[in-house]
Amino acid sequence: MPRLRRVTTAGRRSFDYVSRGHGPATLLVHSGGPGYTYHYLRPLLGLATSHLRVILFNPRGVGGSWGPRQTDDYTIPNQAQDVEALRRALDIDELHLLGFSAGGFAALEYAGRYQRKLSSLLLCGTAGSAEEVRQANRMMVGAATPAQRRRLRELTRSEAFDTPEYAELAAEITQPFSSRFLTGVPKDLKASKVSRKVYRAMMTRTGDEFLVDGTMARWDGRKYYSKIEVPTLVLVGRYDFFLEASREMADRIVPAHLRVLPRSSHLAHLEQPREFLNAIREFLLDVTGD
Repeated sequence: MPRLRRVTTAGRRSFDYVSRGHGPATLLVHSGGPGYTYHYLRPLLGLATSHLRVILFNPRGVGGSWGPRQTDDYTIPNQAQDVEALRRALDIDELHLLGFSAGGFAALEYAGRYQRKLSSLLLCGTAGSAEEVRQANRMMVGAATPAQRRRLRELTRSEAFDTPEYAELAAEITQPFSSRFLTGVPKDLKASKVSRKVYRAMMTRTGDEFLVDGTMARWDGRKYYSKIEVPTLVLVGRYDFFLEASREMADRIVPAHLRVLPRSSHLAHLEQPREFLNAIREFLLDVTGD
């Protein structure tokens, strides 16, 4: 694996990252969670070539990267600003921005704010608004067994969000839509850590896994769809909880190309790694011509 590096952006804010390959094109990858370290996305380093540099980084507050003291500063617009700061600090001229899951929120926000700096946009297993996250949560709870829903209601009423039982139940309910085809825990997924502070600040202040009440509670990036003009890939698994959101995204972004992987859920890059990487590789070949 490439060695961990650190870059300092404007304002003396430092970010951890790993890099493989060479330019002139750069694929910058924003991890999800929000709050996950880049490790579970290390398979994407396999896309690197003599013409394509792949960079994975830890967002603000994640891993060893800089993080603000105030939880209200963990926002999607601020993450987008961090991407622009990284682009400048890493001297990226040809930027291909990939956002995975919640990282796609930041990538979409970046496209809305800094489109002139983008060469292409890759939105993988993601959604365009907090409301679509809520819709996905309702769908997953609706697909749970009656016993699971009953126990979830009981634990929610008692606000037992920090208990092992609640964590296990939430994982059981989301598993068919997040890791349906995984038979074990891949080493890259096992290596990844989540910042509880970042996740709670942005997604759920209470710890309720099916409630969005953090700083992104009112975020809606769908307003950017009609403005996006750069080549865009929307990549999603057939059983991903963001499947419908991804379909709408692809329908409304005019230059978007939709790819649905048939034997994948949310962690498509680990469930169908070859197909996932090939879809990205083909897209970038069309865009870069290399």
